[in-house]
Amino acid sequence: MNEETIEEMLDSSFDFDFSSDDSDNNPNWDAKNAEIMSTSSTSSKQYINNVRHVNVVSLDEGELSGVDEIVHSDENDDPNFDMVSHVSASSDGGSTTISSRIRPNMNIDVRQWREDDNVIDDFVFNPHDTNAGINPDLFDTLMHGTPLDFYTLIVNDEIINKIVIETNKFAAQQKASKSLSPFARINKWFDTDETEIKQLFGLLIWTGLVSLPSYELYWSNSDIFATNFGLVMSRNRFEILLQMLHFSDNSATDNTNHLYKLGTVMEDIMLNSNNCMQPLEHLCIDESLVKFMGRLSFKQYIKNKRDRFGIKEFKLCIPPCDTIALKVYAGKEASTEESVGAKIVMELGNPYFDCGRTLFVDNWYSSVELAEKLKTRQTHLVGTIRSNRKSNPKQVVKKKLKKEEVESMRSDSNVLVLKWKDKRDLYMISTKHNSEMVEQHIKGKIIKKPKVVIDYNTGKASIDLSDQMSSYSNPLRRSLKWYRKIALDGLLNIAVVNSLVLFNKVVNSNMSITNFRTSLVEQLIKKKPFL
Repeated sequence: MNEETIEEMLDSSFDFDFSSDDSDNNPNWDAKNAEIMSTSSTSSKQYINNVRHVNVVSLDEGELSGVDEIVHSDENDDPNFDMVSHVSASSDGGSTTISSRIRPNMNIDVRQWREDDNVIDDFVFNPHDTNAGINPDLFDTLMHGTPLDFYTLIVNDEIINKIVIETNKFAAQQKASKSLSPFARINKWFDTDETEIKQLFGLLIWTGLVSLPSYELYWSNSDIFATNFGLVMSRNRFEILLQMLHFSDNSATDNTNHLYKLGTVMEDIMLNSNNCMQPLEHLCIDESLVKFMGRLSFKQYIKNKRDRFGIKEFKLCIPPCDTIALKVYAGKEASTEESVGAKIVMELGNPYFDCGRTLFVDNWYSSVELAEKLKTRQTHLVGTIRSNRKSNPKQVVKKKLKKEEVESMRSDSNVLVLKWKDKRDLYMISTKHNSEMVEQHIKGKIIKKPKVVIDYNTGKASIDLSDQMSSYSNPLRRSLKWYRKIALDGLLNIAVVNSLVLFNKVVNSNMSITNFRTSLVEQLIKKKPFL
């Protein structure tokens, strides 16, 4: 390009001649379309200051042919509306109007909040006089029972028999589906039975009591690692049993269910636990984490857990530390009606509602909506709550407090939201408390706390104690099979803790978890089957 051409371009007014052909060989382009664009560009400047953002939508000529007018509504007409595009067309092919329609905000909080006036809905606990607490039949039949007697109440012969069947079936499938070396260990496989599976569980519990770096060392001839594992089972048999251990039928794969590998073992453990004990007045729901470092689509990261990576389990626990309902989290469950936290609460707690109980949860689950929903099921909700929940009263959230000061409000549905200043702001929600303050003696000082905080700390202790008891002499080892780790956690940790609680209450004992595990090992590894 020469200098004369450049000067001509700079001196020109850049007026475009729309009569010239600049259609890029588009057969649908004509001068009329260009004139419409030129005219609309001038009028659109009048609305540029009223539009927050512009969405560019491509419409073909057929869609634009019936457009007569563009109507705009001022967004300031109503602060509860949002600007959206709306296209209406007559069925007879008549005129079409494109208007900036207004869509109402569906998250408007219509609740009325008032100062706490101590008006509390009182629910009667167990109005129908149903069974609550430990099954009374156990006091008659197992008053002098052993730890193994109580363990078999939770992990009964039916569960063991299912494991035996699926383990033998899986071993047969493995032998048939692989071209094996003549020296492969699986060539020496023979079917297992209930007695051998119980011995396997006994040895696994033993590995938690006496921890060594690897399984092979339990059969070492060295005096340093001397154990009697070889008197119960050979190392090769132990390893092949652990390798073939299975809980579901691989030939009946369900690709829609991420947890089909677990079979029904976890449900059976929870069912047996419910047959032995029913919750009294207090329930607690929270999550636990089973450590797992392998590849898994639903592996979770929880930064405030000791084992930050693993498989998340939602547990419903009752005092002192019994687990009576459990759900393994297998990925996000989308729901347009309620949050995941509320869905978990309603699913786990559903069998125990309508009896005047109190449920304790943390701020991941709690909301004003959940509290109102539980009230319709005759159940109180007590828990912490996040400050940014949409339904929280703004006056409580925005209030600036000094240390030990309290601000609270109650909704027209009698849900209390309370803010208390300790080292930092703490938000609580409750349907059974008021703003009462209670004095506590801590390290020689008298500290005032809201009663709802004290009750919450007591109510949430059951699941923390359950995790703590399971961590003592934990037999779980590093594994590539996630389902094996979850199932063994249920069989050797949750079931053991539940049976320990039953044993101590029925026998009126105070046995520790370590002594209880030791007694189980001594009875499980016996050669002869037990009754």
